[in-house]
Amino acid sequence: MERESARDDGPFGGGVAIVVVAAGSSTRFGTDKLAVHLGGRSVLERAVAAVRAPFPCAPVVVVVRAADVEAQRERWQPLGVRVIAGGPRRQDSVRLGCEAVAADDETVLVIHDGARPFVPEDDVRAVAAAAAKVGAALLAAPVVDTIKRVSERTVTRTVPRANLVRALTPQAFRAGVLRRAWGLAGQREWTDESALVEATGNDVAVVPGDPRNVKVTRLEDLDALRGVFPRLTRVGQGVDVHPFAPDRALWLCGIEVPSEVGLAGHSDADAPLHAVTDAILGAIGAGDIGEHFPPGDERWHNARSHVFVRHAVALAVAAGFALVHCDVTIVAEQPRISPYRLAMRERLAELLGLPVGDVSVKATTCEGLGFVGRREGLVALAIVSLERP
Repeated sequence: MERESARDDGPFGGGVAIVVVAAGSSTRFGTDKLAVHLGGRSVLERAVAAVRAPFPCAPVVVVVRAADVEAQRERWQPLGVRVIAGGPRRQDSVRLGCEAVAADDETVLVIHDGARPFVPEDDVRAVAAAAAKVGAALLAAPVVDTIKRVSERTVTRTVPRANLVRALTPQAFRAGVLRRAWGLAGQREWTDESALVEATGNDVAVVPGDPRNVKVTRLEDLDALRGVFPRLTRVGQGVDVHPFAPDRALWLCGIEVPSEVGLAGHSDADAPLHAVTDAILGAIGAGDIGEHFPPGDERWHNARSHVFVRHAVALAVAAGFALVHCDVTIVAEQPRISPYRLAMRERLAELLGLPVGDVSVKATTCEGLGFVGRREGLVALAIVSLERP
């Protein structure tokens, strides 16, 4: 399939260029809001990806604080994104970003706030198409709440909300329209580029936008957006096999099970816990149990396997993940698991920090087939689910 050009045919004959403004101080937020993660990616990463999605070959400039330029260049240059320093005001940063793309007058400049991580691809394309047609366009969402004008703690007026909208980004402009507006505006200040263009007599088309296109300004805004970006989910699986051995205790899921034989191994050979450990390590990309607890290391001789599980859980927590579910299957002809199933679930739940209802232990046989069928050993399988906000 031929890739889309920044100068594709149709409504974008003059080409498209993208400017993402990310030079704010985040003073109202209290920390760098653009670095906060939503569903495993930062606010800024999501904002750039969203506005770039319909125009993957268009030039992209991200405007950041001067102190952040070098660090951000390391992050964005491998992705073909140019990073430049912004100015003292938002309007200065926008102008610097637009100048950096060196667009001709017919190029559609798509200007987006780096603090808006969610905007549907169709919205981006629609506002750019409207700007290509009339010169200037913005995304807008209806105002659904009753609007009050207040003085301190007193309402002074109820404002009719008919014909009121919330201005969103991206906003889009033919580059020549913006240049003319800049030339006419002089040193005046404006809150967004559509206000600048309005003030200089150019019509600005209104394109209906998704109301979930929220600008991250306060911590509460992240809560609203987390419903748009689901948590990052990882699934890991683990398998462990041990032969039976005489004169050993049989440990399964952290419970000593009465049996004439136990399982052979360097540690206590608790195969289900080993499988759970490997499943967690696999889900976070941290290798396997043998790397963390080498079988030849005397420190782990006859060690209880709950140590391994807790180690894996601690690594997952350090990586920002939380366990949400565990499913274990024990494949064995002996012993019968059902009398001990609840105790196993309770012990696993304790080790994983989960409610018992989020832990499952099942058992099956091999119907006399293979080494399990010959009662030479058993197999344990585990699947775990983890989430990262």
